[in-house]
Amino acid sequence: MSKLKKLGTLGAAGVLMAGGLILGSSPANAVTCSNSTTLPTNSMTGTTVTATGFEAGSLAPFVASTATTGTATISTSQHFSGTCSAKLHVTADSGSVAKLSLSLGSTSAKRANADGRFNITTAGLTGNDVPYLRFFSNGTRIADIYRYNSNGQLWLRVTAPNGTFSYTKLVSSSIPLGTWHRAQMEVTANGSASTIKVWFDGALEYSSSAVNLGVTSLTHVQLGAEHSRQMGDEYIDSVIVKRASS
Repeated sequence: MSKLKKLGTLGAAGVLMAGGLILGSSPANAVTCSNSTTLPTNSMTGTTVTATGFEAGSLAPFVASTATTGTATISTSQHFSGTCSAKLHVTADSGSVAKLSLSLGSTSAKRANADGRFNITTAGLTGNDVPYLRFFSNGTRIADIYRYNSNGQLWLRVTAPNGTFSYTKLVSSSIPLGTWHRAQMEVTANGSASTIKVWFDGALEYSSSAVNLGVTSLTHVQLGAEHSRQMGDEYIDSVIVKRASS
């Protein structure tokens, strides 16, 4: 896999509108969830933006964006806890998109972390990936982790200030499809001295305070891909997102 790749049109797309997609709330779902008031917790620091197991039967406060054959729904087919989870379904059809975006607030954050349980049941095309967690500064995706379809490995991708991508392999073994895994990621935006930490199934797989992100604030966390035809089926549960001003 190439170590550097040009960013292209991503930077100007914007996380709340990509490729002409208009975002809105998720459609009504004919599923019955547990309506449990027990919310997921963790020991990561910061002010909680959301902690949800989707047991209210809604994707909120995430904002869903879908197009053509892509869907973002509440499902009872798979769940880590309770009876429900969020499901992102994307096909190889032209224009197919499904993603969930969460704003970190009206004022941008210096640091943010995200924690969730993920079950990728269907992989996509060889050479593509199925995302776990993506961090944005305004319209630019600055860092994300994903399962690489070609070999099932976990990778970190970072966007440099000049728009190129750098890649770091985090887990060499193949992550099995149809199994639940915990992905946690924390990003501190501090220009050329930014910090990224990644945990997978509780193990710290990456930690560096010398990452050149070229930005000093974070605005959104995303589940799923903003690209069309990023094929895959993914169930998501027990999501916690936190932010901090320092």
